Amino acid sequence: MPVVEVFLDIEEQILINIAKLLKKHKGLLDEDILSWQAQQLSELGSLTQQNIITIAKYARLSIDEVTKMLEKAGYTTVQEYEGDLQEAVQLGLAVQPPIGPEVSPSLEAILSAYQAQAMNTFNLVNTTLIQQAEQAYLDIVNQTVGKVLAGVQTPREALREVAGKWAEKGIPALIDRAGKQWSTEAYMNMVMRSMSNRIANDMQNARMAEYGVDLIEVSSHMGARPKCFPYQGRIFSLSGTSDKYPPFSSTSYGQPDGLFGINCRHLKYPYIPGITKQRYKPYDAEKNRKEYEESQQQRYLERQIRKAKRELAMMQAMGDEEGIKKAKQKVRDRQAEMREFIDATGRTRRYEREKPY
Repeated sequence: MPVVEVFLDIEEQILINIAKLLKKHKGLLDEDILSWQAQQLSELGSLTQQNIITIAKYARLSIDEVTKMLEKAGYTTVQEYEGDLQEAVQLGLAVQPPIGPEVSPSLEAILSAYQAQAMNTFNLVNTTLIQQAEQAYLDIVNQTVGKVLAGVQTPREALREVAGKWAEKGIPALIDRAGKQWSTEAYMNMVMRSMSNRIANDMQNARMAEYGVDLIEVSSHMGARPKCFPYQGRIFSLSGTSDKYPPFSSTSYGQPDGLFGINCRHLKYPYIPGITKQRYKPYDAEKNRKEYEESQQQRYLERQIRKAKRELAMMQAMGDEEGIKKAKQKVRDRQAEMREFIDATGRTRRYEREKPY
């Protein structure tokens, strides 16, 4: 989450930068909408410079946080089972690697590759945020003018509505090949969760290969995705040569929404018969489905609260008193929805996930 929060900070600050520029020339907004449009469009370069400064301010933070995240995700998982692997060596069930995990060249190479991948991702996201912020600003200005000239709204009503929609939508962090716009939160969550799990699993693979260990156990958790659920808590053979355990290739591994795919939270661990004990057991299918659906609903409600708070921040930066009043009510309404959901399900409310960044 610390890495994701850095980019949500950037997104929120960009929206506030837009709102502050929209506050300028307020006299023209009411008196001459076309002159207001011309003045606001002339501010586009200033907005871009402010956003570049904003991103530069957070760039060091994102690098530091992702470095810590990748190191922890990778080495912590490996170290957790180093004792079991060493015991297997003593019993003749595994071979002794020449060096420890902290200085293993194969593990260092995996870490370096993921760090480079993260930097490339950050550069792409930062560029996209700057470009899409410009588009958001142009859209707000031009749509406001269009609504006023069409006579459907007053200037302040139009500006409030269009700016509010962008606060709700957010600034896209990625536009994929199909043209789909990924929100900053959705995309960075996906990237960081997937990356942290992949480095943990890749380092486990590399370390097990150094020990000559073939069997793995897949972790399990309540609320697993449909394509992961059948395989969690079970033992598999990486090579597919075991007489007792099924090949790992028989799972949903390799599918985007399958085991160890995008947003998957499962991990793999070395399994050595007679030494390691199977730590995980599959969960009841109906309970798992219910947990999964409720967790998805809670995440949705958390996002809705954050969006309302983001709209409030924009209205405050614009100095729109009516907009502030409406945004505050929207926050209260969405918080009430969350309270009803928590009361109905008995789940734990996660206040830290409802705060704007």
